[in-house]
Amino acid sequence: MHCEPEKLYDWDRGAHTHDYCVKTSKNEGHCHLMEGKTSAAGGERGHVHDYAGMTTYDEGHVHHYCGTTGPAVYLPDGSHTHCMEGTTTCDYGHSHDYQGNTCRGK
Repeated sequence: MHCEPEKLYDWDRGAHTHDYCVKTSKNEGHCHLMEGKTSAAGGERGHVHDYAGMTTYDEGHVHHYCGTTGPAVYLPDGSHTHCMEGTTTCDYGHSHDYQGNTCRGK
């Protein structure tokens, strides 16, 4: 059966958010977790979300982060995810890189 990709997804559906849980790189002998929820965005093709937060408290400190996800990556089941990557703030003489994906959204 032939399907046109545009017909598989509802590009104009309402605003939605994504949860995320991303582990940072290991620097200075430790890593942090970044957990949160993205800003709301519509479901149009190529949409992105903003995110910001504070890492878990590890080794006596936290780091802050913020960014914009990559565009939606649609999956065969009709859901989608977004890439997240960047670098945390520099605190206690170091920062952490991170790279991961949001949880699926529909």
